Amino acid sequence: MPTLGVGPIGERIARNVAELRARRGMSLRELSVCLGVLGRPILPSGIMKIEDGTRRVDADDLVALALALDVSPNRLLLPGSADTAQGVELTPKVASPTEDAAWRWAVGEYALFPLDAPTLAADVIRFMSENRPHVSSDLHHLEAEIAEHRDVLAPIAAAVREAQAAGVRLSVIMDFLRLTDALDPAEES
Repeated sequence: MPTLGVGPIGERIARNVAELRARRGMSLRELSVCLGVLGRPILPSGIMKIEDGTRRVDADDLVALALALDVSPNRLLLPGSADTAQGVELTPKVASPTEDAAWRWAVGEYALFPLDAPTLAADVIRFMSENRPHVSSDLHHLEAEIAEHRDVLAPIAAAVREAQAAGVRLSVIMDFLRLTDALDPAEES
């Protein structure tokens, strides 16, 4: 079976490896030595091929490159920003609507698709618990806690929908809610 060429993620990895290596002031040889120390040797010529998009990166290479460049594997797979106007090609036929959405999907905050279909809370919790095992014990209690406090949470949900209708991005709303205690002037006594 023939090997497929480098796709959009492979092209992004190539750009990100080259950019991060340059940002760290690492030569091809220095990165090669570091990868060897990590137990995943890649010759400088192989790294050059990765950076010019003519050599594919497998999962083991990806993790070793991430460790050597001191980033997460997601940082090699995705853009180095979280622009809300720019989409991210994930496969030749699938793109996230924004860089922010791609990052939130990659870190398990929410499922990307279907973007316009109503999603049941149970589906969101399932996605989060499968993709964020480090917080899954908290998520198992979330559905029951939401049900218990639905009457006081419903106005918050309505306010969020109103803010979104006014053009406020959900990520801004979430960050605001996370920072509410720090931003509340009543707490500054």
